[in-house]
Amino acid sequence: MNKKLLLEKYIKVAVRKALQEEEQRQKKATKAMYLVYRFPGLKDLMENLMSPSFARFVTNVSIIAPKPTTFMVEMINGEDFNIRYDGRKNYTVKVAGRKYNTQNLGELERAQQAIANVLELDYAVDEKDGGAGEAAKPDAGAEAFSAAMNAPSAEIPAETPEETPAPEEETPPAEA
Repeated sequence: MNKKLLLEKYIKVAVRKALQEEEQRQKKATKAMYLVYRFPGLKDLMENLMSPSFARFVTNVSIIAPKPTTFMVEMINGEDFNIRYDGRKNYTVKVAGRKYNTQNLGELERAQQAIANVLELDYAVDEKDGGAGEAAKPDAGAEAFSAAMNAPSAEIPAETPEETPAPEEETPPAEA
């Protein structure tokens, strides 16, 4: 096979894989935000706490207790905080062990700052990764492919010769 055919096959496989990963990520994001959109008060609170684009910083929202209804919000850096529904659109937010009543404007602002501080602790999003939350890892398949394309096929030695280390010079011991 020539280089062009190998390159075309590699690109097709890489594109297919990227599309499948993106589709799975979108399904997971839709599933994670289901609870937020099911409870309109929770959506409003999340917008007040973070911003209207809060979904960018949240990976999952789950119910951890039925009464009082308590939600656990997992963020992109692996940290989380809890939101407890107290009834009649009253929520209590627990961030890093401290509780904030969102009906009080001062406490809402302190909750916003606490969430920002937790996000700053380990901000792991790389825009090039698409928000995966991990550092970029080199593609081993791409490296192997480029090495195979650049290596001359006729000049591959069967064995590599062993190098003999140079003799070391002995230094006289230091006198005390």
